Amino acid sequence: MCMELFSEKHPGSRQKRGIKLVIVVFIAALLILTLYSNTILTMNLPRVWTEEGRSDPLLQQYNGSGLLKPISEVKLTNRSGWIVKEVLIKEGDRVKKGQTLVVYDSRDTESTIQSEQANLSKQKLMIEGLQEQFIAATQSEDELSIRSAKRAIQAARLDLSVQEQKISNLQADLESFKTIVAPFDGYISKVSAMTGLPSGSEGSDVIVTNSSLGFQFNLHIPYSIAEQMELGSTLEVDIKKNKVTRSVEGKIVGIETVVSDSQTLPTGELENRTSSQLTLKQVVIAVQSPELKGGEQANVSLSKSSENDEGMLLPLKAIHGHGDNKYIFVLEEKQGPLGNTYHANKVNVTLGESNEADVIVLEGAFPGQSIITESSEPIQDGDRVRKR
Repeated sequence: MCMELFSEKHPGSRQKRGIKLVIVVFIAALLILTLYSNTILTMNLPRVWTEEGRSDPLLQQYNGSGLLKPISEVKLTNRSGWIVKEVLIKEGDRVKKGQTLVVYDSRDTESTIQSEQANLSKQKLMIEGLQEQFIAATQSEDELSIRSAKRAIQAARLDLSVQEQKISNLQADLESFKTIVAPFDGYISKVSAMTGLPSGSEGSDVIVTNSSLGFQFNLHIPYSIAEQMELGSTLEVDIKKNKVTRSVEGKIVGIETVVSDSQTLPTGELENRTSSQLTLKQVVIAVQSPELKGGEQANVSLSKSSENDEGMLLPLKAIHGHGDNKYIFVLEEKQGPLGNTYHANKVNVTLGESNEADVIVLEGAFPGQSIITESSEPIQDGDRVRKR
């Protein structure tokens, strides 16, 4: 009797255990699928990189270079167009005031002067003959002959005066045009005169640089750095010549506000700059040194540390938007039944000064925030993201 009862209960017990096992496996499978699907979803989310804002000061740095140009140079040419006879200098030569640079062929003018001087002598002899005629007329007391002789003498003297002035002008031209001399101490920056060719065939015959006045170069410096510069102030300039660099003192001789060409800014940075940040200062810097000749490369390195008492320092790449509508994405962590999730929240910001890498955020960023600086793909406000 007992054996029969056991055999009747046994099949039902086995069936219940089987059902329980199926339920357990089903629930486990649901849990695994749920967790796995969440992992797959997370893996497909945009990846983001974050940084916290810093209270460090903003360091403005500028490195610029330009070619030295003479402050004063003179182009010399023989205005008469005479043929070049001899060139006594070459480019790069240092010269003294009054030194002969080029000699011109003056034979034609010299020959003309000799001919005109012979004509002058003839006119003097003619006046002597007229004076003799006047004396004879006076002795004969012939009034008509006397008046005629006087007029002839006056006309001859006028012709003599004109001839003397003509010779004087020719002699002045000979003195002025037979050579070119250095107008001041300096050096020869260019020689175009060629023996046998007329003066001015290649433009100016000689260009002389006044080395005593020094050299200058221009730089376009960001307004944020240049705003503290003043006319007459000095700074260090590195001059590179023949692969050797040495430092000389430069003096600021000109400051002018200009607007930068937006094309010169790297792509992606223009939209993060305000109109004031696109303003530059053209600074003219003068240097003096007896060893300079012009054409050397001048380099200037400047830096400025801006106080950051009112904002957070962030990478420039964390800023989005155009014009005055700037914003950042702040990473927000939310708790959920399947784990924490991360979301990108858009926050409007107000910007201060910036350099090539960082910007001061005056409003909208706070200590401890995780600011999204980069993302693997474009994101929008509220998007769920994956933190790197």
